[in-house]
Amino acid sequence: MATLAVLLCMPSLFASPQEQKKENPVAAKTHIQIFFSELETQWLKAIQARDPAALNGIVADDFHLWTASPPGTPISRSDWLLGIFGRRLLSFQVRQLAVREVSPEIAVVSFVQTESYQQSATPQTQDHFVTDIWINKGAGDNWRCTDRYFSEVKGIPPQK
Repeated sequence: MATLAVLLCMPSLFASPQEQKKENPVAAKTHIQIFFSELETQWLKAIQARDPAALNGIVADDFHLWTASPPGTPISRSDWLLGIFGRRLLSFQVRQLAVREVSPEIAVVSFVQTESYQQSATPQTQDHFVTDIWINKGAGDNWRCTDRYFSEVKGIPPQK
C-alpha cells in the first residue's frame, strides 16, 4: 500500500521526455523585457561609440551611479561620463534581464552585464550585476535612467 502511494505521488517519473518538457517551459520574454533590453543595449552601444549625445537620450540629467565603494556616496553623472569614456568598450552582453513595473512611470530593471574593455595594454572582461531605475516623464515612451546600482560579481559561469 505504501509503495502504491509513493508511485501515485511521483507521476513525472513515468512521463515521456516530451511531457516533461511541457511541464517546465522557458518563459517567453515579455514586451516590457524586450523594450528595456533594447534601451540597455542602446546605452551600451552609445558608450561603445563614445557618443554622449546618444547617452543624453537615455540617462537623466540628475543620474547617479551607486557602487559598493564608497557606499552611500553616489558618483555624479559628470564623473561617471569621464570614467566610461576613459576606456574603450570592446564588447558587451546583457543577460538575465528582469523588469519590475513599480508604476506606469517607474520601472526597476536588473541584469547581468558582461563587458570587455581596454583601459591599458591588456583587454579585461568583467561581470556586473546592474539595477537601473527608469522614470518615464512626459507623453509616450520618454524613459530616462535616474540611478544605476552597479556591483562587480565573480564566479558567474559563461553563457552558452
